Amino acid sequence: MPLQSEITTLVQHQSLPERLESLQDIDQKSGFVVAPFIQSEEHSAFLLQPDIIFHSQDIDTDFIESLKQNSRFISVGKSSGSSIYTTPSADFTGQVKAAVKAMENGKFHKVVLSKVRLEKLDEDFRPEAFFLRLCEKYPHAFVYLIQLPEVGCWMGATPEPLLVIENEKVKTVSLAGTQIATGAETSSYVWSEKEIEEQGIVTNFVEQTLRSLNIGSYNKIGPLNYQAANLIHIKTGFEFSQKELKSRLGDFLNALHPTPSVGGLPKTEAREFILSNEKHDRSYYTGFLGPVNINDKSHVFVNLRCLQLFDSKFVLYSGAGITASSIAENEWEETDNKMMTMMNVMKTPNL
Repeated sequence: MPLQSEITTLVQHQSLPERLESLQDIDQKSGFVVAPFIQSEEHSAFLLQPDIIFHSQDIDTDFIESLKQNSRFISVGKSSGSSIYTTPSADFTGQVKAAVKAMENGKFHKVVLSKVRLEKLDEDFRPEAFFLRLCEKYPHAFVYLIQLPEVGCWMGATPEPLLVIENEKVKTVSLAGTQIATGAETSSYVWSEKEIEEQGIVTNFVEQTLRSLNIGSYNKIGPLNYQAANLIHIKTGFEFSQKELKSRLGDFLNALHPTPSVGGLPKTEAREFILSNEKHDRSYYTGFLGPVNINDKSHVFVNLRCLQLFDSKFVLYSGAGITASSIAENEWEETDNKMMTMMNVMKTPNL
């Protein structure tokens, strides 16, 4: 978890994770939820319901060894990733220009376009060592390593909470705008009209969502500059009493996801543009994941700054918010910068 040193390990080995037909299914359950960008026959949401939970150094290594003999784990496997290829610059910038034209014609207000980059894994790559380096490098992020049947193996250090419930409070944020951190005071960064507009779109969407769920009493904090890894963003926080949410965790996640920070606005039109223009499958990138209803707490994060592991390769994902004032080449550079969150750590030697 952000700003915490304890590592939590959840293991389900007596059964398989539950496929969630609807997000409402998690309201009365506890576990670790993993949901895709768009729910489909190919990509479902799943809930890992742990048979055992370890904290930091109390992991039973004999138990972990015994899992290697468990047929459910042996059969998980990781595919080759042979159908994935790196997004060419011309494809991405062409999609940005098409999106700007569509917005000028009034089709939608904002869309988030993404790209992928396929890289070869070093022969001595160790996921657990990479995970520990991510924890050390990005203490403000939610750092995770997951492997689930039908989901695969993913790692990330995401800065964006979708929903946090603890101490009888519910929190969410709107996060947008991106600059490279230069070491200056976080509050000193200045934003362009495009970035301020982008953040306003996400913030308005969150407020409208709260109102649609009849959550009328909430505190709004920001907008403020916020550093996440090597990047600076604009963040506005929202907080309200858990009593306002009642037993509507699934409804809340369903109403928020995908937020304009990963999809666009209006939701339907932006999603249709993404599906008809992006040539790769986002899968669980820009979905969400995290523990829900464990010890009366939920910490669900948007799956950003992540990579997907295959047998001998890994795939990086990143995206950028496109508005009518976007410049295609600048957006390409922004997505490169976001990929460096993972690549900077991948390039450092193993522990």
